[in-house]
Amino acid sequence: MNEKNILSYMGNTPMVRLTKNIPKNSADIYLKVEEFNPGGSIKSRISLQMIIDAEEKGILKPNSDQIIIEPTGGNTGIGLAIASAIKGYKLQLVIPDNYSKEKIKMLKAYGAEVILSNHEIGNDSHIKKTKKIIQQAPDKYVWLDQLRNPSNPGAHFKSTALEILDSLEKIDCFVAGIGSGGTITGIGTRIKEKFPHALIIAVQPKGCDVLQGKAIKHKIQGFSIGYIPPVLNTSIIDDVLEVDYEDVVTCMKELAKTEGLLLGISSGANVYAAKKMAIKLGINKTIVTISPDSGRSYLEVYGGCIK
Repeated sequence: MNEKNILSYMGNTPMVRLTKNIPKNSADIYLKVEEFNPGGSIKSRISLQMIIDAEEKGILKPNSDQIIIEPTGGNTGIGLAIASAIKGYKLQLVIPDNYSKEKIKMLKAYGAEVILSNHEIGNDSHIKKTKKIIQQAPDKYVWLDQLRNPSNPGAHFKSTALEILDSLEKIDCFVAGIGSGGTITGIGTRIKEKFPHALIIAVQPKGCDVLQGKAIKHKIQGFSIGYIPPVLNTSIIDDVLEVDYEDVVTCMKELAKTEGLLLGISSGANVYAAKKMAIKLGINKTIVTISPDSGRSYLEVYGGCIK
């Protein structure tokens, strides 16, 4: 019997059709539920792919003294921690000091070294600190850099998009928020190749202008980072939908109570936008969207639902 580690179970996540509280004469909505990846999010896909590609290019060398370093306090950090633990790499994650203490404990449990940056310096404090650390020993560190690394959209082009296409006979619309830009670029590009008529719809918090790289302060974690990510292919995006945080939270609570899906904030934003598109496109159309992670990390958002 072939032995498998946890990374062998990356991908092939469920594709769920939403059936509750969908207006009549609306398009069908299918949701790719990514919390079933090792590490609990879609980011585990890109974390593994970045390491694999770096190895193939000779940038990362197994059994060496190299250290992978990445500025992140989110799901990419968890994905890198798991992949590094399995593959035997040392990992340093640079995280703003106002990020979740529970998540920091989790990353340390996986064996990652956590370095805190002063969040008062700015939203990019962890990026600035990462650059300073690398400057001190450039030959020692490998910065995979998800915002610039083509392996980010590449992971979704190679796997996530193919899983979606294998599940459905046709796709008329793909809806996804923009954070690093990898998900909408990788999946959207592949969907457009097979279904040129398909609409690729970006989701942004109300008041932001993601295609102009502008963002106001907002509560939808992982969306609209304030500039256009280098890996984002804006040419495939047909339109942008704004979502309001309060509407997103209402959608999250509704999905948990009616569909049995406890989803994160970005997932709620994607589904809310997909429902708006479902009304617009109408019957006999098919919409696909993504749930990047579970709601277990955002239980405080559910507020009155939990006593």
